[in-house]
Amino acid sequence: MNFDEIQKLLEEGKTAEANAALDQLMKDNPEAKAIFEEPKTAKVEDKALENKKTEEVANLKKVGEVKDVATPKYEDVFAKILMGRELDPQDKVAYEKVNNAAYTHQVANQPILIPETTMAGILGMIEEQHPFYGSIRKLNVRGNLTIKQHTSVDAGDAAFVDEGTPAEDEENTFAEINLTGFELAKLVRVSFKLEAMSIEEFINYIQAEIADRVGRTLGKAIFTGTGVKQPKGVLTVLAEQVGTPQVVSTTAIKYSDLTALRSKIASQFAPGAKFYASSTTIWSHLANVMDGADGTGSPIFIRELVDGGVGTIFGIPVVEDDGVPEGEIVLGNPAAGVVQNTNEPFSIQTERSVVDREIRYQGYTVLDWAVTYTQAFAHLKVTAGGTGE
Repeated sequence: MNFDEIQKLLEEGKTAEANAALDQLMKDNPEAKAIFEEPKTAKVEDKALENKKTEEVANLKKVGEVKDVATPKYEDVFAKILMGRELDPQDKVAYEKVNNAAYTHQVANQPILIPETTMAGILGMIEEQHPFYGSIRKLNVRGNLTIKQHTSVDAGDAAFVDEGTPAEDEENTFAEINLTGFELAKLVRVSFKLEAMSIEEFINYIQAEIADRVGRTLGKAIFTGTGVKQPKGVLTVLAEQVGTPQVVSTTAIKYSDLTALRSKIASQFAPGAKFYASSTTIWSHLANVMDGADGTGSPIFIRELVDGGVGTIFGIPVVEDDGVPEGEIVLGNPAAGVVQNTNEPFSIQTERSVVDREIRYQGYTVLDWAVTYTQAFAHLKVTAGGTGE
């Protein structure tokens, strides 16, 4: 049956027969199928490219590919630079956005900012390894910072008064502390083999290296810093006070020394206060102090894991911190008594040595801290004669 015959069936109202005949016709004659199908509209992008040259089409596809790529994380860009890898165009954009500087080939030899997440990981490790330093209050104010140190209440303590009698005005004495900042730099040397690491492995590695090297410096300086080319440590500040009211001296750690130490902490700072000492001091001496005379009685150290400590004394957590001088003990509330300011964020500069086949990473920051309340701390200083009974 041909098209004319099918058309005649339709005119006679024999629709079912006409459709059956049409299906058979298209099955027997495939070319006929194209006549009855609607022409497909060409894709817009195909129409747009049909008059383009081959190289123009390739460039357009490359642009599309770049648009499809997600914006890289700065952590990955940071790792690539430190590992000496080439940056993609989108990597360079991410670098310039964070460092506020144009990307050049000399970037690897210039300080670059550490990503916030990487820095948070570094600080987290330092705080875990050096809990006293980790607990101090930290600010991030660029440039110099002046804070007030409360030294005394000269007048105006609360008092009972007759009705209608005005209360006495409070007179406080404050000292100004200028946190101008000290430069902290640390050099880390690693082999060229580091370049074989994945980016994730490298970030974990560099976090641990910086935390270990910088952490040891900060962890010790927070206690014994001299104030000369470095911040002044808490124990240095207490030792400089007239009459050293916050220091207890002994030749051997005794029960009475620890009660005397506790009496030095003002009541307002007692919540949050902890005993800090090196692991050797805790387990060789402090854990063996007895509550009786001449070293008799029961141990006052209770072995229980409380608030980051390895035990308690008088219900106060005892925390291991190897920044404390060997054989000595610090009781204090660092969160309430010390303020640190980071004047310049931590950055890293890279240098490659072909001769030594190593990469040198120079970490750099500017920071300072100050003791704001000496009554928040007490120091048990052991003089010649021993550290325990």
